[in-house]
Amino acid sequence: MTDAPSDAGNGDALLDDAEVYALHALDADERAGVEAARDAAAAEVREEFDARVGAVRETMAAQAAQHGVEPPAEVFDRVLAHVVENPGVTPIRRRRPSRSALRAVAAAAVVIVAVAAGVVLGRSVLGQDGRAPSETEIVLAAPDARTTQARVGDATISFIYSRERNAGVVLMNDVPPPQDGTVYQMWLMDPGGGARSRGTMTQADVRPTTTAAVTSIDGAETFGISIERPGGATTPSDRIVTTLPIAPR
Repeated sequence: MTDAPSDAGNGDALLDDAEVYALHALDADERAGVEAARDAAAAEVREEFDARVGAVRETMAAQAAQHGVEPPAEVFDRVLAHVVENPGVTPIRRRRPSRSALRAVAAAAVVIVAVAAGVVLGRSVLGQDGRAPSETEIVLAAPDARTTQARVGDATISFIYSRERNAGVVLMNDVPPPQDGTVYQMWLMDPGGGARSRGTMTQADVRPTTTAAVTSIDGAETFGISIERPGGATTPSDRIVTTLPIAPR
């Protein structure tokens, strides 16, 4: 007798579909299937699904309302070039892309929204309202901003950085919070083997979509995240979540 899928597994699958559902990237049958799964899910799973869908739609609506200017085409070209070059995404031919491919595109769309909003927001902040821009806004508005990305299980970790601004922004989508008694620690790794800490993330810091600014990237060739004990470490442990290359100037 075949075991039925667990409620936890069904819940995970439903939450995986939240972003593509919010972006209207599913056909009618797939959309109906997601809605049926949501209706059958436990209350806490429904709440989490609705929160993820709402967050995506609110972000899109807020950016449209506040920064209703079409960003330069090179912004989309720059980010989508990574998706095209990524061997983990199967080129689309005649058949409809798989759900996993759609999730990868949805993750890229999150990066596009962040970068595009940063370009428009950066122009607004730097040129009009007089307030000092944040580190994140400066990076996203930089003309030389570049993006590197990795899949870690069902999660996506992106690093958007600017050599000109000497800073970066890490964007984590669907990364689970660190386990009890641990933190995530961010690192800049230098060619000679040295590693510079750029802060830690506790369970309270990690959400379905998490961002953090990373300063002083000069000299680094890799950005990485490791799992450490509370308070962090002076050097990264061997429990590496991911490493992402930082291109030279």
